[in-house]
Amino acid sequence: MGYRELLDLYKNGRLDGSVKEQIEADIEKQEAISEYLFEQEEAISANLFEQEKDAGNGMAGMPSDAAKSGSRQVQPDFARMVNRSIRRAFLRMWAAAAAFALAGVLLVLFVLPKAVSSFYYNPGAPSGESGNQMSLDLQVYTEMRLPGYNRDTVIVQDRGYGNYDIQIQQWYSLNRTVTNLSGRISRGNLTLYDPNLLNPPAGNVFAWFQINGDSSDSLTELIDRQHQTNSCAAGSREDAAKLLHVLDEDAFYVAYVTLDKMMPYETFIQYVNGLGDSRRLGYLWCATCTENGIAGVKSGENTPMESRFQAKNLGFSCDLNASHFLDWDREAYPQLVLWDNDTMEQGLGDEQEKALQTEAFAKTHFTSMLRYLDGQKDFLKMMGETYDYGRAAEYVEKNGLMIYGFAGVGTKETLLQLIKEPSVYEIYTQKLR
Repeated sequence: MGYRELLDLYKNGRLDGSVKEQIEADIEKQEAISEYLFEQEEAISANLFEQEKDAGNGMAGMPSDAAKSGSRQVQPDFARMVNRSIRRAFLRMWAAAAAFALAGVLLVLFVLPKAVSSFYYNPGAPSGESGNQMSLDLQVYTEMRLPGYNRDTVIVQDRGYGNYDIQIQQWYSLNRTVTNLSGRISRGNLTLYDPNLLNPPAGNVFAWFQINGDSSDSLTELIDRQHQTNSCAAGSREDAAKLLHVLDEDAFYVAYVTLDKMMPYETFIQYVNGLGDSRRLGYLWCATCTENGIAGVKSGENTPMESRFQAKNLGFSCDLNASHFLDWDREAYPQLVLWDNDTMEQGLGDEQEKALQTEAFAKTHFTSMLRYLDGQKDFLKMMGETYDYGRAAEYVEKNGLMIYGFAGVGTKETLLQLIKEPSVYEIYTQKLR
């Protein structure tokens, strides 16, 4: 844009900021220069007039010519000085404009992307010395919701403006294969390129699904006495047993085992410890009542829907499966992650394994996970979760741990032995990926 165009914009009041200030400074400078030139011209004219007055001796031409010669000498030098000053002013103005443009480019490249990202879930936010936010969130979420598919390592690449490429890594395997999962987070929206891997199990993988009753009766008694329908994903008790015989001999399965009668946590631990190796699943996980399960907690004013047991498929690992390089607020969420790196380095794994056999320790671990997830609203929204984890924590803190089923990884041979247990109502299976 030419300087005349800038002046036109200034006269029309269409300039602001540093450019307007620069134009005003240039105008002030030009006014000062004009005043100086006018004063110089006046001084030269006055000098010529005095010289001509004193030229009465007949040599009037010489002083006059000398003065004119002096005037011509002064004016070109001063003009060059003025031109240099104007050029310097223009250089300063364009340098300021270039600096302003560069600052704008740097703002767009480095500041604005982070400013936009601050409004959305950041999976790469630091969590401890070596972890990040999504690794910790996913560790808690998968332990609670996805037996057999615990994940605690997320590699994050920040693309700016709330966009991230992620890779969820599997660093230990239960079936001799490793399945990593890639995806993208765009302003709080998660896209996984294989979404089925992290989908929670169906609501009816346990046969206690939508049964009118609680821990005071066995499932068999409730179904027979009330003529209720077993809505388990595996079908009826007889059909579920038949399906175990057609499983692949060499495959590993995630098995969801429904207990015929709910058990307090420590009773459950004693039960599974006595199963023996031939009937015991690996990577044991227990399904815990988080509402409408404990006998005696309901009043006679409850509606039929309120008295119906809600199997939410929430639980926690009963085994110390693998250590984790994660960190968290240990005061707010004690025992959030079992067998973390600090515990392993201090050689406390055996002590924590023993502590996990007690309800007090297990309840602290489970309620810490519930409380933690309740505080991760952005993560839960991204995962499509709407469950009230805070209310579930209050229920468990008040009523303790009541177990209505368990899950783990096993083979066809193990499951055929386990179904013979009198305490087992039925088993639903999915091939481990």
